[in-house]
Amino acid sequence: MNKDNSPMQMDNELAIRLLADGAVLVIAGVPVGTEFGVDLCSYTIGPDFRGVKMIPPGVHYVWCASRGPYGDVAPRVGFVHFFHPNEVLVREWDSDREELRPRQTADPELERERIRKNLAQLERVLAPYDYRYVCQWKDLTGSVTEPCVSRCRPELGTIRTNIELQSCTDADRPRGSADSSINRRNRAAKLLLDESEMLPHLKPVAGTAPRFSVVPSRVPTNAPPADLSRHAIDCIAAVDTLFADFDNNPDALIEELQLAFVFFLVGYSVESLDHWRKLLALLSHSETAVGKHKLAYMKYSEVLAHQLPHLPEELMAPTMHNTVYKDVRELLVNLYAGGLMVSAERLIKRLAKQLGWHFDGLLDEDPEEQPVIIELSQ
Repeated sequence: MNKDNSPMQMDNELAIRLLADGAVLVIAGVPVGTEFGVDLCSYTIGPDFRGVKMIPPGVHYVWCASRGPYGDVAPRVGFVHFFHPNEVLVREWDSDREELRPRQTADPELERERIRKNLAQLERVLAPYDYRYVCQWKDLTGSVTEPCVSRCRPELGTIRTNIELQSCTDADRPRGSADSSINRRNRAAKLLLDESEMLPHLKPVAGTAPRFSVVPSRVPTNAPPADLSRHAIDCIAAVDTLFADFDNNPDALIEELQLAFVFFLVGYSVESLDHWRKLLALLSHSETAVGKHKLAYMKYSEVLAHQLPHLPEELMAPTMHNTVYKDVRELLVNLYAGGLMVSAERLIKRLAKQLGWHFDGLLDEDPEEQPVIIELSQ
């Protein structure tokens, strides 16, 4: 996340063109001192701040964080919107929930037309979109389309750091059953591969959670015990299920991956980071999938090259204790084995330059995966 309060320098002719083609976000009633951000830039609301102009067409993330009387800052609350050229979007401050909401007015279109006609007079209270970071934002969201935004954002529109949860009723709680020993072993294997299975069963308040696709389990339900190790080593069945859910369209998967990452990067959405991590863990552990879905993996390696440098510091350590680093290392091994050497080498170079990540002995065989030789007594 960038925070730069220095003035942006721009050529006058370029500014006029961007003003003519760009969208406008107008906000009303936001208290002075509130933290406000659009995409990778954040600001502090002043007495004359009423919004942002010159917003480039495409997907953008807008957020606010109220500030308390002693300087404490509340968690970010925001929304994602796909802006069209010359669009005027109006939001107002909800003092009860301390967040931006759609303007409560009898005729929203009439208000937008009035703003368009008086835009010249409003310019002084509208900050220009900071184009110093537009290239980085395009790298992170360049594939995201409006249908993807509509499908993935929460039904109620607001994105929070943590979604609101409610406990299940007693009738809805999972019950034990007289399962066979095979099913009990399957459940034990799932717990080893997915620790979230051990968490209490809570459900989000309706309309508050991002609506991402379901990430298949690496071990299919009811898989026979003989296949558990095979699925754990190469989860091609789960990857195939994932691609089938996207109608075997890699672009749709890339869109969701990019959107989930910026929900976390800008909105600090924990659920979005969890979804991104699950996808990384799944896509990294199948050599067969790389050879079968080469185009998708070529695109995915490019997406990761732009996303990984924006990870928080606690996920940047290049050690085997860092599960992100460990999964990326496994992905690189499978890219080489699946025939995408150029993609693997390009990703390695960019991670070395931007993160200082190195993958010594990448293609050496892991001693833990070698067969165990037992000498029998004569």
